[in-house]
Amino acid sequence: MANIAFLIAETDSIEDGNYLRFGNELLQRGLDVAICLIDSISMNGSSIMVKGFTLKRALSIGDPLPVLETFDLAAFSHIWLLSLGFRKTFLDKMQLLYAVGDRVRIINSLDAITHLNSKYLLATRPALLKYPATYASTNPEELYEIMLQGGRWIAKPPAGSLGREVFLISQADANARVILETLCGPDRDQFTLLQAYVEGVEKGEKRILFANGKPIGQYRRHAINDHRSNLHQGAGSEMCELTEDEARYCDTLGSFLEGFGAAFVGLDLIYPWIIEFNVINPGGLVTIAELGGQDLTATIIDEIGFTHS
Repeated sequence: MANIAFLIAETDSIEDGNYLRFGNELLQRGLDVAICLIDSISMNGSSIMVKGFTLKRALSIGDPLPVLETFDLAAFSHIWLLSLGFRKTFLDKMQLLYAVGDRVRIINSLDAITHLNSKYLLATRPALLKYPATYASTNPEELYEIMLQGGRWIAKPPAGSLGREVFLISQADANARVILETLCGPDRDQFTLLQAYVEGVEKGEKRILFANGKPIGQYRRHAINDHRSNLHQGAGSEMCELTEDEARYCDTLGSFLEGFGAAFVGLDLIYPWIIEFNVINPGGLVTIAELGGQDLTATIIDEIGFTHS
């Protein structure tokens, strides 16, 4: 029988989100479920270990974390990564997970987590992915010279999340140079993306959820406080439908995602522009339910399937 470990960020209590909903659904179906902390991962001899707790009953919002125990990750049939944890130890954690990847199915694949969650792959596949003009460098002066060509630009880290450190800049912005210098770091050891601003984003972007390559639900996000359409930064949301062109495009993208081993993905789309893929902990499951849409939890679990690949 399948058993699964969800790897999440450090937390003091249970919050409503993907691990709560997926964990409760799988527990109800009779699977063994453990909630583990990604930044507790370690190596013990030849074993990759992690700290967490086994679900004895359904999770409830606000519950404190039970006493943690230690698990051998190779003992699970599935690992579902829902947080990258601390950025500085990302490479170590990917290597530790890779060490058990031939024995455990990882959702999403480590290739998808490593490459789709950054923006580099998207910018280098123009035949398939329509992506805004993008530049990446650790040199703020190089990026500044590109920005001086005119127009509006988005400056951000290549693998950021939750709308943090995302800046809208132009040559008319007196702070543009210092923003780029700050993002690249005082030692110029941090890559920064400079991306052409997509006109029309003011009307909102669509977050589309894919399960096993199939688009299964979507909603529209629109900025309120500033240029960012991330809900964690105060953006608004509403239910929406896909146009015929968007639906056809999503079918093509779904085949690409499935081939990449990306089983559960959130796509941000301003048709025809792809803004990003979120393969770590895609928001949308809770939002769609709160907006009055279908609870997609069971659908996602059904589509992914819990058998060894």
